[in-house]
Amino acid sequence: MKKILFSAAVLFASLISMDADNRERPTTVDKLPAQAQQFLNEHFAGLTVAFVVEDPKMMGSEYEVTYTDRTEVDFAPDGSWTSVERKYSAVPASVVPQQIADFVAKSNFPGQYIKEISRNAYTWEIGLSSGLEIKFDINFNVISYDD
Repeated sequence: MKKILFSAAVLFASLISMDADNRERPTTVDKLPAQAQQFLNEHFAGLTVAFVVEDPKMMGSEYEVTYTDRTEVDFAPDGSWTSVERKYSAVPASVVPQQIADFVAKSNFPGQYIKEISRNAYTWEIGLSSGLEIKFDINFNVISYDD
């Protein structure tokens, strides 16, 4: 019985210590993958970084970069960007695919701008300054609207 309790305690302690290693931790821009550093330099060179967070996963780490103006940029483990969110201004036009920019410009969204954009292997999603969210498939066809 003592062996079983001891084994259970050791197992529990090892699980807790493994979980502690997978917590988000602060890091710096120079520790980001090269592709992520290049993206930031290309699209956000004029902003000041507030902090960078590394989120360890099973297959590499994901990263979140936050600027002093509350712009947030998320990266996949390979350094490719997954989302950009601006609180007070538009996402840089150089980040938005031309098909999405054309759709917003030609649609009934006068005076609105894209304040957030995210992508994955199957979809793109944008958030307009009005709060409207629009989801596109990989061919940039509209899938859904959401308020």
